[in-house]
Amino acid sequence: MSNLVYVAVKEMVLRNDWAKSQWFRTIKIWMRLKHENIVPLLGVTDGFGSVPALVLPWLGNGALTGYLQRKHEMLSYSQKFAMLSDVARGLQYLHSESIVHGDLTGNNVLVDTNGKALLTDFSLFASLPDRISQALLPTNPGGTVCYMAPECLTVDDEGDQTSVLSPASDVYSFGGIMLQVVEGNVPYYYIRTQAAIINYIARGIHPRRPPTSVISDADWDFIQMCWLGDMNRRPTTKDIVAFVEGRAEVQS
Repeated sequence: MSNLVYVAVKEMVLRNDWAKSQWFRTIKIWMRLKHENIVPLLGVTDGFGSVPALVLPWLGNGALTGYLQRKHEMLSYSQKFAMLSDVARGLQYLHSESIVHGDLTGNNVLVDTNGKALLTDFSLFASLPDRISQALLPTNPGGTVCYMAPECLTVDDEGDQTSVLSPASDVYSFGGIMLQVVEGNVPYYYIRTQAAIINYIARGIHPRRPPTSVISDADWDFIQMCWLGDMNRRPTTKDIVAFVEGRAEVQS
């Protein structure tokens, strides 16, 4: 019987000493995390750049965004909310470990061959300071900006990001994930440029509601709670887990 295991190797290009020190700290943090909805860090390897590359399990269904593009029409309501429960429980675990994900998107949720969702790539965002350079914020053209909370998009007079990364900003991002899983499209999919999306978020203009045939009032109302401008009024991850698991049970 073969012991062959497929893995993914993640290389990082880091150009300053602070980022490199954070990367090594991230490795230490990630290695101790043990949860079924967190992608496990199997180890590290050299030879891929100036810092160790991560060795992660290969998950057959890839990132959530691509998975939904292929499978959304075939997923039942209960299956969608089972995935949201996976995301919520993974996020709740990170917060219980005093870790803010900071980049919760459809590209940083992976799906295994059984349809289970696991969080990945919290990396540098595990312990970012309150004030960071804009160059260190996520700029993934695959859709990172459309999940970001408004407090993560503020800049000072010098153009530096005065970002507030917190559990509440992760909750805001979860609202985008929830909309994506239910509807099948990334938030603001109908807006062409990231600059326009940033403008919408800064002005408090949320993604438009899908038809009632796609999303119920209860589900839409909960997403809206995740997007509240007052960070202190957003749900906690405990609230999120209770809601999504309850909805899955109601519809099963």
